[in-house]
Amino acid sequence: MARTGLGILLLSLLGVACGKTSADAPADQAQGGDSNSGGQASAEGGKPGVGGRGSAGADGEALSYVDLTGAPIYTRAQRLTNNQWENAVTDVLHLQKRYELSKGFAPPVLGSTDFDNNEQVLYVDNRGFADFETGAEAAATLATESPEALAALYMGDDAAGFVRVFGRRAFRRPLSPAEETKYQGVFALGERLYGAGFANGAALVIRAMLQSPHFLYRTELGAAGAPLDPYELASKLSFWLLGTTPSDSLLDDAAAGKLSSEDQLVAAAREMLDDPRATLVMRDFHGQVLRIRDLQNVSKPPSEYDPAITPELTLAANAFLDSLFMNNLGLRELLTSKQAYVGQGLAPLYGVDAPKGALELRTVAPSRVGYFMQVPFLLLLGVGAESNPIMRGFELERSMLCPPLRSPPPGLQLPPLPSAVPEQTTRERVDALTGSCGSPCHRYINPLGFAFEHFDGLGRKREVDNGRVIDSTGSYPFAEGVKSFTDANELMPLLAGSAQVNTCYAKHVTGYALGRDLVESDRPLLESLGKVSASQSLKELVVALVRAPAFRTRKDGLP
Repeated sequence: MARTGLGILLLSLLGVACGKTSADAPADQAQGGDSNSGGQASAEGGKPGVGGRGSAGADGEALSYVDLTGAPIYTRAQRLTNNQWENAVTDVLHLQKRYELSKGFAPPVLGSTDFDNNEQVLYVDNRGFADFETGAEAAATLATESPEALAALYMGDDAAGFVRVFGRRAFRRPLSPAEETKYQGVFALGERLYGAGFANGAALVIRAMLQSPHFLYRTELGAAGAPLDPYELASKLSFWLLGTTPSDSLLDDAAAGKLSSEDQLVAAAREMLDDPRATLVMRDFHGQVLRIRDLQNVSKPPSEYDPAITPELTLAANAFLDSLFMNNLGLRELLTSKQAYVGQGLAPLYGVDAPKGALELRTVAPSRVGYFMQVPFLLLLGVGAESNPIMRGFELERSMLCPPLRSPPPGLQLPPLPSAVPEQTTRERVDALTGSCGSPCHRYINPLGFAFEHFDGLGRKREVDNGRVIDSTGSYPFAEGVKSFTDANELMPLLAGSAQVNTCYAKHVTGYALGRDLVESDRPLLESLGKVSASQSLKELVVALVRAPAFRTRKDGLP
């Protein structure tokens, strides 16, 4: 019998199914959904302050607030992302390197959720079923193709021991006696189909386990409000902070009851936060919040931009964000740091001497502070060599203020900026274009974007625009009140000290950690975490979330 196409046979033999479990299945059956989506508040209700729906400043202008109108499913079975699958396969098989077996897997459909690990975009349809089957087959071949690979996976030569040891590693918990019996049967089937030999039996067990829902999904199966068990906590913590399956030692801790208390779980989290893999996870987190991925696709007219600089944009942005995390810094430094990473291509845009080697950390203040005044952000959101206040303001508000969705009037489509007339600044062109459209959103995003008008579309500092002195002044109606600024240098500390901004950042961290949308019932948690963000580092914000019942217990869903 050919090895390809045995997925259905294996699943039938084991009495499980890993087909449609999310968008293709009823939420109350496949995903553990609940008709109660978490107490979403209406657009009119709410309290003053960070969550102040309908509140206004002294001049009557409606204040902004952190929007929490998501639609979580509260799934009991969260599918691994493609990257988590790749890392987990590498680790459970003790492979010597990542083989990028998931490179051809179907990506999540983005745009509907803040992060690609959100429960709403992770499901197994027909394409996913085929992806995981072929991936499991390829992984099993790598793990059993040589005596050395097998020895790295399991030192013995008995089916029962292999099933028990590898099964715990793959399913992230001990197998039940019934499961051990079933997979020993799979081992024997492998020897019958492909010939006697440990490698043949082990290969079929690997293929079966890597296609099982117990591998593909991280589960939280307790009753609503019940604490997660130690194995569920080990998986939740490891996949969040390290991007991979729990280690054998962490599973040993779970078995010994060493993850049962809050302090024990926090100790495990702190150890993970010092692991280099945590830096890569937080790079992914910031990359999605700040659109770092889009830097590789920057395209500008050759007369204005050297495309050889493009790879350096991503390297510099990641190096800056990585350094914040590794040096135990947080949102305040992200917004107000006086330093940036500069390479040979970026140096002219910063107006500094090029480093002799690769990237070098340079002081770029007083003209620039924080990530949003660094070249990667400014250049990404520029039109050729011209600034783009609308998109700069939009992206800053989206990523740092989490505002409610503001829809333009029906049928309105904003055209490109008209060409400048003599002595007309970009700000004047934007005001002329958006001032008559009647859309309230530009009252919020335009002033934020104008704050960066001292930088052109390539991120270069400038003092005049089209021969005119630049006006970068503005104000923003934060949840805590309207605040004015003269330019981005004054705006960044205002953002860093804003309760709304810190609550927004906490929303991002929590949504990424929990893999779901957030709603009004989450607001007390987020405001509490926002206070941690305002005074402490990202690592401490992570620890505070680990301590929260929202992380350690199962939220809503069906019992």
